[in-house]
Amino acid sequence: MDNSNKYLTSHPWITFTLDLSRNTPYDLWLLLGAAESKCRHLAGIPLHPDIQKKLQAFSLHRGVQATTAIEGNTLSEEEIKKIAEDGNSEFPKSKEYQFIEVKNAFSAYNSILDEINENGDCSISYEQLKNDNTAFLSGLKLEKEVIPGEIRTHSVAVSRYVGAPAEDCDFLIRSLFEWLQKDWGFRSSHNIIEGILKAIMAHLYIAWIHPFGDGNGRCARLLEFRILMNASVPSTAAHLLTKHYNDTRTEYYNALAETSKSPNGNPAVFMLYALQGFVDALDNQIGIILEEQLNVTWENYIHNSVFKGALSESQARKRDLLFEISSFKYPVSANELRKRLSILLLSKYEEKTLRAFHRDINMLEQLGLVIITNEGIIAAKDKMKAFLPVSRISKRLS
Repeated sequence: MDNSNKYLTSHPWITFTLDLSRNTPYDLWLLLGAAESKCRHLAGIPLHPDIQKKLQAFSLHRGVQATTAIEGNTLSEEEIKKIAEDGNSEFPKSKEYQFIEVKNAFSAYNSILDEINENGDCSISYEQLKNDNTAFLSGLKLEKEVIPGEIRTHSVAVSRYVGAPAEDCDFLIRSLFEWLQKDWGFRSSHNIIEGILKAIMAHLYIAWIHPFGDGNGRCARLLEFRILMNASVPSTAAHLLTKHYNDTRTEYYNALAETSKSPNGNPAVFMLYALQGFVDALDNQIGIILEEQLNVTWENYIHNSVFKGALSESQARKRDLLFEISSFKYPVSANELRKRLSILLLSKYEEKTLRAFHRDINMLEQLGLVIITNEGIIAAKDKMKAFLPVSRISKRLS
């Protein structure tokens, strides 16, 4: 392996080491512990298959949009969803390259998910990184010196940051993967923590080295995703870092730039930025899932505790009305509710007077199943929170 060693002078912060001594900021450890715990929590929450499938697709769409948007792609969530559902979607000539970028990203991420499903893990190697770069750049119009999947032979710069010397890139990327394959000294029970650290550091090193003529950012984020998936981070959570980078794009570039300003580098700056966003996003995702579980518990409560056994026509109508009210996240007026009833339920009320509709709503209120406020009517799902253990957290949820 030929190493010119120029990077030792130009990029002295590329050392393939990570100092986790007692000088490491304490909040780094707190965030790592929180991230690991929340990932394990997410992995163990059962969901209805339809909800799980919907969440998987939503996460993938968001991840693809984020990694391409950081590079300037302006396609909307709706357009990206359309590409996911119909890869042959037609776009104006002016947006064709954006369509290709997004389609390539879907292909790259889906290949990892397929690999995980088939083998239980995915490939993390120098050759795979080059293959990923080829996949991202396939079909795109590139500068003449850019060869997809090939280490660059020219200098590159992003803003004021200059990538590592071209003649050192092959050596540096090989060294990176040797470092990532090593045991970093964590117990097997903390494989997620080690995986998160390796994923973020791999991302950082690809950004520092910039081994390709184009597509380095996308490759860095995809490698991060690969490592997170191999560390048993749920696929719905493995996209969250990329979404965080896109949502806070200015801070993302600032944190990357800050890491190389001191002679020895300062990865803690980027790691703290990334981890805080990851933990916040995990909290948000857990909140969404808990809301879905609350809905399931509420439906079971209605079926098994309130409207159970053989029901009269009147009881069945009230039950169905309650379920339709429960589909709204916010209070809705009686008039608006009546306009938005399903055809089946509306037909039942067309046989009755308008008073019957309002009488049913009032009866549901008397049973404590709906709440009527000045803003409108809403299902009393908060009743389910009575089943939570007593704690300050459950009090705040009430």
